[in-house]
Amino acid sequence: MSEIDPIPAIDDLSLRILHDLADDDERAELARLLATSPDNRRRFLDHAALHGMLAREAKAGAMAENPHAFFGSLEKVSVRKTSRLSGFWLPAAAAVIVACIAILTFMPTNAMAALDRIIAAMNEARDRSYTIEVINAGPDSGASRSDRGRFPPANHLDGATLWLRGPGEFVLRQTLPNGETRIIGGDGTQSWSMKGDGPVRVSPDLNRFGRAIFDPNGEVAFLDLRTQLDQLRRLYQIEWLDRSSRETWKLRGLRRSHEQGGPREIELWFSPDNGLIQRMILNQLPRGNGGPVSIAIILRSTEPLAPDYFQHTSHHEPGRTLLAEP
Repeated sequence: MSEIDPIPAIDDLSLRILHDLADDDERAELARLLATSPDNRRRFLDHAALHGMLAREAKAGAMAENPHAFFGSLEKVSVRKTSRLSGFWLPAAAAVIVACIAILTFMPTNAMAALDRIIAAMNEARDRSYTIEVINAGPDSGASRSDRGRFPPANHLDGATLWLRGPGEFVLRQTLPNGETRIIGGDGTQSWSMKGDGPVRVSPDLNRFGRAIFDPNGEVAFLDLRTQLDQLRRLYQIEWLDRSSRETWKLRGLRRSHEQGGPREIELWFSPDNGLIQRMILNQLPRGNGGPVSIAIILRSTEPLAPDYFQHTSHHEPGRTLLAEP
């Protein structure tokens, strides 16, 4: 179905299911389309409402003794406004209820299927901003080795803000102990970093800056949510943590092998409607190079950002010195 325009696909599948003609594969495909797009869900509800109205009015219309008179009356809604509205909205409301039940049915009950929905939502080109909170800093959290610089990125995550868009597009802003702000980012073609009012370092290597916190083998893996969700799928056992709320469902991932990097346990709080991550908790992070024991990544906004937000020029005044690096 990947090469088919999704709107005609939704139309065709909706009609087949509403007329009880769909097979299991078609129902599964509709479930996938409904899970990945609110526009798809609205279109399905439109079909369901129209189907309910037509089913109710069929006897009074085409099957009536005088169908011409019936359909003519539809053009004069104002003559019988009250009765016509009730005749339409009651079946339409019933159809919407049925459709909502259907959507609930399509929601994944399998934990791995729910993770797939989260991954699909993360791969959408949608702006998101997250706040990072350190839950457990661990012992000697302020200590640093000479080869990690004065302010290692993983040691100063509490209160940091992370913005995401497409692959390779991110901005991480941290406040350092000396009062300076460090910003690490990427625009999909290059990565960049700046601290305080110092020069902007730029590299064609997308992982050049912030490697310690974005690389899968770095000090604090999983801040690159898009890449690391795939790691979560492959290296962790996924199970349900809580589905009692209609607004937020929770998954837990337990690392299968102690030999693998990354946190031992991950909690994912997400919207069952669209798969959007609302909160991600990383417990028992590896601390061979320092950094916190546990952190939380909390959704703050999905408001659209400026088109050039992930370019370094959006985060400093004109004329800042640029330093090109490999």
